[in-house]
Amino acid sequence: MKILFCTNAFENITNGPAKFANLILEINELYPPYQVRVLTEDITDGKLAGLKYVYKVKLHIPVLLKPLGQILRMFMYYRRIREIAREYNFDLLIYNNAFTGLYASRVAHRPTVGMINDEKNLTATRANFALDRWWLKKFLFRQLEKWSTRSHRLIIVNSDYLYRKVVDAYQVPPDKVRRLYKSIDLSQATFQPDRTFGSPVKVLYVKADYRNGQLAVLIKALSLLPDYQFELTIIGPEEQFKDHVLSLFEGIGNVQPDYLGPQPQRVVYEYLRNYDIFCVPSATEALGVANIEALAHGISVISTRVGGIPEVLDGGNNGWLVASGNASELAAAFTDCIQNPAVRATKSRNGKVYIQRFSKDQMLGNFVDIVKELCC
Repeated sequence: MKILFCTNAFENITNGPAKFANLILEINELYPPYQVRVLTEDITDGKLAGLKYVYKVKLHIPVLLKPLGQILRMFMYYRRIREIAREYNFDLLIYNNAFTGLYASRVAHRPTVGMINDEKNLTATRANFALDRWWLKKFLFRQLEKWSTRSHRLIIVNSDYLYRKVVDAYQVPPDKVRRLYKSIDLSQATFQPDRTFGSPVKVLYVKADYRNGQLAVLIKALSLLPDYQFELTIIGPEEQFKDHVLSLFEGIGNVQPDYLGPQPQRVVYEYLRNYDIFCVPSATEALGVANIEALAHGISVISTRVGGIPEVLDGGNNGWLVASGNASELAAAFTDCIQNPAVRATKSRNGKVYIQRFSKDQMLGNFVDIVKELCC
């Protein structure tokens, strides 16, 4: 079976969907009856020249039409898909972003599959109407995403939590939605559960969307623990947000900021190997691949009881879970983590066993099983 996988994120590996887009190419070697090619806008010409199974789509969107960029993408991708079909006669078309594939789902002669990787669009409802461009954009995308769930042959989501949200909010038949956990290559992680906390306690935060990741709540929580000194390293937010990020530390004497901005995965892994605590107290999170990476390295994980995060932390057996937005409860979790090395070690070792369900091999095997449903 031949598959063409379309993704807007590929070369810049900063999130779960981009990591998945790279890992899926391993199917060509692991499952010979299946062939996978990737179509993406996120690839430089230099990188493209060295890749055997990757195609590029060039997007030409005039400045005045940038606000409609996500909608125009669906037509530009499909035009490139029709060109590719002349040399790679694929059987199945899969989109990493379900509504980018909306047009294809209506006109393509081959079955299409759409993936929904987060709940951003689902959060924009009439009940929380706001007269600003962000709400309006998400609400529009919500309608397109909902339409796409009706049009694609199958919808793939990345957690049980998101499965329930999509089925309920978009009124999709449950048997049309499949859960496929995103994963990491566990062989690239070095499991080190025994961390000797010193002073300062080294805390790592990794998330580009630092507002949704509630960085301000994390800083507030650490400030409530004056008996401890902290070094907080921040990876993810773009350079344009640096001044605002650093302003969050004003008047706080026991937390030393270390702003790094966007960094490649190898740098993130280096910090995961050498820091004490990993904490991204998100307001929403469909799954949270970064928490899986943290567990794979043995670092203590403190997070929030929202979305798919409890699925990764096994309800708290693999780390600490607190209410979203509650700085006091988050501070209490830090205290418990710092003061109880035996508990830290137990949770870390629980995590190592538990995350096998998020392994690369498990994910690819599950993906092939889902694809089989469409060809048999």
